[in-house]
Amino acid sequence: MDRADRALLEALQADSSRSIAELALLVHLSPSACHRRIKALEEQGLILGYAARVDARRLGLSVEVFVEITLTSQSREAMDRFERAVRDFDDILECHLMSGAADYLLRVAAADLDHYDRVHRDCLARLPGVSSMKTSFSLRRIKRFEGYSVPA
Repeated sequence: MDRADRALLEALQADSSRSIAELALLVHLSPSACHRRIKALEEQGLILGYAARVDARRLGLSVEVFVEITLTSQSREAMDRFERAVRDFDDILECHLMSGAADYLLRVAAADLDHYDRVHRDCLARLPGVSSMKTSFSLRRIKRFEGYSVPA
């Protein structure tokens, strides 16, 4: 990966709605070279897709929740069952297998505490093999993820 590829990755992470012509100007390439490089980055798996960043609050989701999950067993079967179940619930935004005290960390968004209570009862409490849950509520986001720093 050279300077132009790094610049393209950074530019696309900042705003993927730019046209090829705009990107080409920004990274000092011709439009056709820019397009070829983007296609190559996609084929290499560096670019996984494109999406819009949405303001959760404007969707009415003002409560962000992090849930630490500990399973009753860490067997492959127990973990596979849990991970399959997590994928079935749209209210679970992210799930990470963790090292440390908890086995998994989930991120959930809710409109309010009543909504989170419903998510807890109808979704989280139905996850298989859960021994314990520890819930933390985000009071305020300090820094939002805006993309990865592309190493030189």
